[in-house]
Amino acid sequence: MRRRLLSLPIALLLAGLALATPVGATVVEKVVAIVGDQPILLSELNERARPYLIKIYSGVPKMQQDVAIAEMRVELIKKMVEERLVAISADKLSVTVTTKEVDDAIKLKAADERKSTAEVMAESARLGMTEADYRDEVRRELLFGKMLETRVRGRVRPSEDDAREYYQRLQVQERRMQQWHGAILTLKLPDGPDGERVRELADSIIKQARNGVDFAFLARKYSADAATRDKGGDLGWRAATGLGKPLDEAILRLDRGEISEPLIADSTITIVKILDREQSQIPEYDKVRDAVWGRVRDELMQKQIKLWLDELKQGVYIKVQL
Repeated sequence: MRRRLLSLPIALLLAGLALATPVGATVVEKVVAIVGDQPILLSELNERARPYLIKIYSGVPKMQQDVAIAEMRVELIKKMVEERLVAISADKLSVTVTTKEVDDAIKLKAADERKSTAEVMAESARLGMTEADYRDEVRRELLFGKMLETRVRGRVRPSEDDAREYYQRLQVQERRMQQWHGAILTLKLPDGPDGERVRELADSIIKQARNGVDFAFLARKYSADAATRDKGGDLGWRAATGLGKPLDEAILRLDRGEISEPLIADSTITIVKILDREQSQIPEYDKVRDAVWGRVRDELMQKQIKLWLDELKQGVYIKVQL
């Protein structure tokens, strides 16, 4: 019945994945990876690859399919090695997944998708998976989740600083595509003692500006930039980049009305004030704080998962020979 669900080219493809064995010959299985003392066989890889192959052959242009398949196989064997590492660690800790837990997980997935369990199984069949294949996939996911709870989740402790830094990254990403209106004040930075005096002057100017002294007045009085000095340092509206990478990156992090720290480049100290920016489409931090914290937790979790998997590899023999 399942063969009718697959197109002829895909069916032929899947058939071709099996090891061709003449009648009466001995089947010799190929090992594509070894984790500890446990092999991962080509037949296992081919079976796990079926859903991905069907998606590639039905959704990727023909000229790009060979590359997509090669990339998929590399990523899949990496995933299978990591799963084997987790399984070995779980076995040492006596962490298991019961049949009931698998049943319940499938029911929950069906409920989330507003489908029956039969419909979920039918969908997996369309991707070339038997019911046993699908249940094994769910079991692996549950085992991975249990190990995360016992070994990783406690390491993830986002802070308010983490959340605000993430929010600022969102702002910077948006600002790269927007214009800003600013003013600058530049000071020549000589070497030696004179340079120290200029640095002290820059700190004094910033302190005055942040305490309410008119930035335009300070620019006219101190700035060495002849093109903008008479205009009180006014640059007008301009693109997000163009002053050089160190200045551009610092400016992207400044809000409307803020004044930069001394920005040093090419024997010059530059002080920037943001007079205005294009209207942001990102809601204020307080309105999206919970969502930002959720993203930060996810980001930190992914970093900790990578560290944990790297730890599992320590002292374990791993060889991939795909």
